[in-house]
Amino acid sequence: MTTDVLTPRAEVALNTGIPPKVRRLRDDADRSWAVADGHRTLAAEIESGGEPDAFARAKSQRLLGEVAAHHGFAYHELANAAEARAGAKVQPRDSPQWKLLLDRSFTAIRRAEAHHERAAAYSARTAGDEAAAQRHELAAKEADRRSAESLTGM
Repeated sequence: MTTDVLTPRAEVALNTGIPPKVRRLRDDADRSWAVADGHRTLAAEIESGGEPDAFARAKSQRLLGEVAAHHGFAYHELANAAEARAGAKVQPRDSPQWKLLLDRSFTAIRRAEAHHERAAAYSARTAGDEAAAQRHELAAKEADRRSAESLTGM
């Protein structure tokens, strides 16, 4: 029995130069954004229906759309981080390029964390838990702050 050995070349999708992990994360982002669009479209249809509870149902669909959109942004940032890490693998360790790519990776991860926290805030607010929503919003602001600090090198 033979086993396949993954080499750096094998880890890159054929003819694209994009690592499979990055492609998967970008596909997940696209799917999340498609779900968000679906919720927004449904909200518009519900509002135009004129039913008595249409406003509340449409508002719920819009909030679900926001949650899905933030998850999409988080996947996109994770793909950016994976792409930077893949680029760092081919650089000499501790070189300026290697350090820059790792910094970009950590910054993207922090931005993904911020989007995740915003999605959690929307979910908590939808469930009626305003205290949890505020905690998640505070955590999102903290993640944004750390992301900005890592970009400026503080």
